[in-house]
Amino acid sequence: MDEQGATRRLSPRRRRILSYLAQHGSASTLDVALVCAVSRLTAHRDMVWLHEAGLVRRERSAEDRTHTWWYGVTAEGAEVLRCALTASGRPVPLQLGQRPSSAADALLFLPLVEVSRRNPGRCELFQWLATMETSSWLRQHDLAQLRADGYGVWLQDGRCLRFLVHVDRGPIGDVVAEHERSASGLGGLLAGYRRADRLVPVGAVFLIAQDAEREDRLRADLLRRPLRNVLATTTEQLLYRHWPDEQVWQVPGENGRRRLIEVGS
Repeated sequence: MDEQGATRRLSPRRRRILSYLAQHGSASTLDVALVCAVSRLTAHRDMVWLHEAGLVRRERSAEDRTHTWWYGVTAEGAEVLRCALTASGRPVPLQLGQRPSSAADALLFLPLVEVSRRNPGRCELFQWLATMETSSWLRQHDLAQLRADGYGVWLQDGRCLRFLVHVDRGPIGDVVAEHERSASGLGGLLAGYRRADRLVPVGAVFLIAQDAEREDRLRADLLRRPLRNVLATTTEQLLYRHWPDEQVWQVPGENGRRRLIEVGS
């Protein structure tokens, strides 16, 4: 299908799907259904259409027993989207169609979208910026030294929380001594805040550690050298077992855990 023909035939929802893939890397049919607030069958039909049009590619791991297809935008799909954005006078995001998937999407963004869907009128993920847009937002606030994985605005029970999120990527380097694994790489999550000479304009900063031991290391570091901003930690395991708006966030120095909306209040 030529680019002009594909652009003309793209429905608003399919354009939204293409935009999501181009800015977030990859997604499953379930992810697309969640983001677009449609049934899984409708999302599947859209993905099949986009795939047959050559605008998205798909792959699945032979080791995945669920045989889930993961979709990503093709170069042709990114170009169709770029043309559509240009024609409408809207800006074209940087590195459109060339971005890797973000762990923050799976751990926080998509679950908060699902929580919003399940609780209409009570809570809502009002805004979410992917990694690239978050970097741009930080530069606008003269905080280019920070490297956050996402920025969000969460509304719940009449309250509003603006936040940044950082995901712990684990030990840095190919060879790390066993006694250093629990602390390796954690300093990089906080380095930008320690170089900042003022408060970052958010209500809270969330740090997602790989496991409980690394979370303990993070909290100990923050107790020794507190930062200006309110920070809260959790682990990937807790986010797999609970919704992220629940009591999974711990502020250093406190014993219990808070709900997401309670952090920073």
